[in-house]
Amino acid sequence: MSFVTISNAFMMLLCVAVIVQTLRLGRSVRELRAAPLGDGVAQFERATAQARAVLGELKIVLATEVVAQSRAAASSEALRDELSVMVGIGNAVADRIMDAVAAQNEAKAPAPAKKQSATRRQGSRKTRSRPASGRGKAASAATPLVTADTPVAGHA
Repeated sequence: MSFVTISNAFMMLLCVAVIVQTLRLGRSVRELRAAPLGDGVAQFERATAQARAVLGELKIVLATEVVAQSRAAASSEALRDELSVMVGIGNAVADRIMDAVAAQNEAKAPAPAKKQSATRRQGSRKTRSRPASGRGKAASAATPLVTADTPVAGHA
């Protein structure tokens, strides 16, 4: 079969489909002409009345829901105000506790020791920090404390 034969067969199928659709459309137009216009208008009026009834019910439901939502909003605003007062009281109590702890720490603090001279302070170094693991803590209890002044083997 050649390309021309295949395309002609495809076009015949399309033409048959168009003829069938035209017959169906013609039958629908004849039924529409035969039906009285009053029946269509009556159905349209009935659908409009049902839509109005549904809209009326929706208005009633929305009116009651708006009242309920406004009451809930008012009560939530009152609750928000009450909670903000409680948070303020809590912050004030926390501040007083912090002030009391600071005053107690100042009272317990020992008198400052003699100040080191400036030359000594520059030459001294901090001690090495210990590892955070438990193994290092257990080992460090047995080993002596290492500072910057501790001599290191092999160094002068």
